[in-house]
Amino acid sequence: MELDTIKLCCAKCGFTIEQYSATELAEVPRKAKRYKYLLQKSSICPACLASGRLKEVRVTRESATAPPGGPVQPSAAAPVAHERHPEAPTPMLDALERGRWPSHVTELRQTRYPLQMYEQSLQRRTTQWDYGGYVSLPGVAAGVLVRASARPEITKGSNFLRIMDPCGNFFKTDKLRRLCEIAEKYAYGMLHLLSTGGDLEMLGIPTENLRPAVAEIMAIGFDVGSTGDDYRTSEECIGPAQCDLALYDTLGFREAWYKRFLDDVQYPRFPHKVKCKFAGCPNDCVRGGQKSDFFVCGVFRDLPAIDQSRVKTWVDQGGDITTVCTRCPGGCLSFNNGDGLRIDGDSCLRCMYCVNKVPGVRPGGDRGVAILVGGKMRGKFGPMLGKVVVPFLKAQPPDYKEVFDLLERMTEVYDEHARKKERVGDFLLRIGLSEFLRLAGVPVSARVVSQPRINLYYHWEPEEIKDERTAVQEVGPPQAGV
Repeated sequence: MELDTIKLCCAKCGFTIEQYSATELAEVPRKAKRYKYLLQKSSICPACLASGRLKEVRVTRESATAPPGGPVQPSAAAPVAHERHPEAPTPMLDALERGRWPSHVTELRQTRYPLQMYEQSLQRRTTQWDYGGYVSLPGVAAGVLVRASARPEITKGSNFLRIMDPCGNFFKTDKLRRLCEIAEKYAYGMLHLLSTGGDLEMLGIPTENLRPAVAEIMAIGFDVGSTGDDYRTSEECIGPAQCDLALYDTLGFREAWYKRFLDDVQYPRFPHKVKCKFAGCPNDCVRGGQKSDFFVCGVFRDLPAIDQSRVKTWVDQGGDITTVCTRCPGGCLSFNNGDGLRIDGDSCLRCMYCVNKVPGVRPGGDRGVAILVGGKMRGKFGPMLGKVVVPFLKAQPPDYKEVFDLLERMTEVYDEHARKKERVGDFLLRIGLSEFLRLAGVPVSARVVSQPRINLYYHWEPEEIKDERTAVQEVGPPQAGV
């Protein structure tokens, strides 16, 4: 008998969570990794809500022609269900509604959000929600996030979907209105707009409503996912759509990133979650250096361009050029009325300080991106800032192949060598940055240092070194008692 299909089913009710053909598992590495990941993962069945490991069912071509048995799978057109929450006094929320200004509590009362959870969090000064894992859902390989409740007498918990938003967060009004209608129909009636992960979240969906909600969201052209041990939804700054400081097209870069890595956004297979952020310049409006495992930052390597007439006009109008020169991080700025503003190229850090402070100073023209690795806010060893692994790389549209090839290579190193539930920053701390660069095939550069001295190099003439050695030999070793 020839093996045709491999199913992963709920061990209690037999509901099929995912299925693969034998050919896919043999020839598609991504699907094989996803299959192994699901076998090791404890998940929640959307049919019977039982939690536990999945069982594997192997189907041959002969058995596939037999009449289907087992339980009936639930239809995507499930009835709309909503949890009822107890009503109780809310004195602290009432206080937030008093005053002249509109209150968010008044708006919150118009939704199905459990107000007692908010009231109790204010009274106890800590959130009553907690991380609750994932719900497996057919058609959503990455699963659905669950917020666990510390107060089951108020609410059992809350599922929420992450919806991948358009680049630059430019929603068409009819699509956004349709998302609001779906939230009213299936969820609390609330949307978390533009989270720190760069996505849109639909809150408070009962498990029975997940499948129809996902079906309607996908029907209007959006995709869901970005949970589990995969690439999370990326976040980019507004870039050239609104900011003249952008050093590369962050919107086009993110669009190309999704086209290349969408499978790894939707199908978990890494040791832990991987966050990617894209900033158009070193101002880093998306906080990529603090919060992303892989951070692509726009940089320039020539000196800032100076329009001396604009700088002089700004100074004549009262601009405090003395303070700007004094506070330059590299100490490279000087100004006088005759020469104008001058930059010492050997000391300039390309940090954007003068660009942000002085009209007439703009970034240089030799532009590209720097790649930083290992930033995070939480993890085994706490917060970490990203470390520079490539100081400068040209970002060539439309496919940005050189940058993406490097990101993929570094991700594969992490995937193959990291321990389970080990973030990229913790992985770097364990093996060392030099070993990571070696595994990823990135040349080690003197510019890749975490804490450089103000003066990076000391230059000695050969005669000075010779004279120093001669002086040591003439003096000889120290005498006892001296």
